[in-house]
Amino acid sequence: MNSFAKVSAVAALVLGVVLVYPAAAVDVAYTVYAWGPQQYPGPVTPPADCPHMLDGFGYPGDIVDIQPYTGTLLLVPGTYVQKINTLQWTVNYTYAGTPDDCDAWSDLFFDLSVPRAMTIDTVNGTLSQTGLLEVTWFNDYISFDAGSTTTFNLLGYTVYVTPLAFPRTEAVFEMRNWPPWVQPPYDMMAEFVVMEAASPVEPGSWSTIKSLYR
Repeated sequence: MNSFAKVSAVAALVLGVVLVYPAAAVDVAYTVYAWGPQQYPGPVTPPADCPHMLDGFGYPGDIVDIQPYTGTLLLVPGTYVQKINTLQWTVNYTYAGTPDDCDAWSDLFFDLSVPRAMTIDTVNGTLSQTGLLEVTWFNDYISFDAGSTTTFNLLGYTVYVTPLAFPRTEAVFEMRNWPPWVQPPYDMMAEFVVMEAASPVEPGSWSTIKSLYR
């Protein structure tokens, strides 16, 4: 092989090796989009003589609203816990009686499925997560399970994003205030695992480079 050919071969191999290593760490923007708002009325139409039908409030049900969030992620290998959404939960009267008895009350359980689109830099994905809204005579509760992991490949890194569980939380309200009872905003969080992308360079590449100089 002549000298020019050797130089060209070495340059190509070195470039291939260099390209697998990320550039200097940078902050990238990420956005997790909204889900909802979704309202959860009871499964039974309340009789006209139930208390909150008579006082005009009715039984519209709770509202779950997962609001969008934009943040930044530092592309440095490691594990980070960062915010992905704001949970806005609004508590309303929810009917849990029977079609003809306002006092035959049962606890209600609403399964929540809250997929949200997510973008890191220019790479798109979807986060999946489920939860539970509990409506009882005395109070309401909301919780979310940890979600599945979504993978993003960008700028020489692989980022794994896993929504974290949101613990069972009791509604806060004072009966002297009229409904609806808007709850304080809650942060929804995720684990971000940043890793360097796997190298596509074959194991023998450096040996090949050395052999060109022999």
